[in-house]
Amino acid sequence: MKTVLSILLVGFSFCSLKAQDTIREITLDQYLAQLREHHPVALIATNNVSQAEQIVRMSKGAFDPVLFGGIDQKYYEGKTYYSTINSGLKIPTRLGWDFKVMGDWNRGTYLNAEQVVPEDGLTYVGVDIPIGRGMFTDERRTQLKRAGVAYNQSILERQLALNDLLYEAGQQFIYWQEQYMQLQLAEEGFRFAQLRYEQSKANAAIGERASIDTVEASAQLYLRQLDIFQSIDTVEASAQLYLRQLDILQRRLNVQNARLGVENYMWEQGKIPLRLDTIVVPAPLALEAPSLNLNDSVQNHPVLQWYGLKTRDLQLERKLKLEQLKPQFNVQYNLLQTPQDLVSFNYSINNYKWGATMYMPILLRKERSSLQITNIKLENVALEQAQKQRDLSTKQQQVRNELLTVNDQANTAFTIAQRYRQLAEAERQLFELGESSLFLINAREISYLSAQGKYLEFLAKNQKALLSEKFVLGILGY
Repeated sequence: MKTVLSILLVGFSFCSLKAQDTIREITLDQYLAQLREHHPVALIATNNVSQAEQIVRMSKGAFDPVLFGGIDQKYYEGKTYYSTINSGLKIPTRLGWDFKVMGDWNRGTYLNAEQVVPEDGLTYVGVDIPIGRGMFTDERRTQLKRAGVAYNQSILERQLALNDLLYEAGQQFIYWQEQYMQLQLAEEGFRFAQLRYEQSKANAAIGERASIDTVEASAQLYLRQLDIFQSIDTVEASAQLYLRQLDILQRRLNVQNARLGVENYMWEQGKIPLRLDTIVVPAPLALEAPSLNLNDSVQNHPVLQWYGLKTRDLQLERKLKLEQLKPQFNVQYNLLQTPQDLVSFNYSINNYKWGATMYMPILLRKERSSLQITNIKLENVALEQAQKQRDLSTKQQQVRNELLTVNDQANTAFTIAQRYRQLAEAERQLFELGESSLFLINAREISYLSAQGKYLEFLAKNQKALLSEKFVLGILGY
């Protein structure tokens, strides 16, 4: 069964107290900070970084010193046909050279002549050196370097995953803020209608106003009441009221679904889904100017850095493929000494064993084709990177243009809303003096509510544009 916890009960500190003791606000930054630490996507991305780190460690294991040894003996009818014992230590290096120290202890009646060693045994101090293929790089060295590149890529991939996650979640949170403030505006409109209805009833009772004003105030009250208090079981008495209720029900549904959408991103350690306490509400929207400098470039975007690392990875692969075009020619040299001479460092250059091996495909079709495939991959990555950079630069300019325009629109909408509010207040004063009608007051109030609602829409667009700018620059994941 799905476990649900209250954020307040688990002790999150991102909710700040408002003036009322029963209401708590949560800001966008606090919300995103919680996601950055606890959302499954964030935790998976962190685990991928740890996994890449272990791959680097595993690649280093190819250069670990290796102990080896073996024994092969045969006894028959009381005779020791042969007994061969060997052991040693091999030390790979990142130069491509393999150093080794070995020892042979062989005896027996039918021992192979090439295996005959002094009675005390024979030791080897040697080195294997690649002269052709593998001289500058090989599978082990290339794999270690590519593992380091993959580790850096995993860090960038974590930033990209967080950038996408926080952008998507931030959009949902801003939508919740907008819908909540629209609901508060609807409650303000209801209070206007309720006050006007009470005044009209009182005036009608003493004969100051016509009963028709009371009827009109009552109609406005019920219409605005529907905007706040909705019920699925409500039976509409007329088509107009039913249509109005449909609009209000949709708005109410948007508020509820927006809250659920915000909760959908909230987890505890990526395993326990969380829900907001009923007293938690979003912080109000506010108009903010662009905080990022136009000189902030998309050059540092994680995805472009990722393409740079992808290019580096393919370059390492290409270097290895070029190395495989060379003939494989390895030289081995072993200095031979008895164990006593080895311990006393009494070496003789006249006692040695050496050898060489060579391997070379005639046509190199496999190697040449493999190299060409890598070259094509490099070209494709360069093209993708150029296109991605162009897209990001264009998107950055578009978002900045949108942000500047939205800010101008929001300022204008705020001025309009304030003017309509002043007109509504002036109309109410005229009504109290008997020089206006309820129809005009309702018209003024409706104009104010419409203008204020438009202003709230621009506030939401402002916050979304600010979030989009950070998303385009790829800095949400830092």
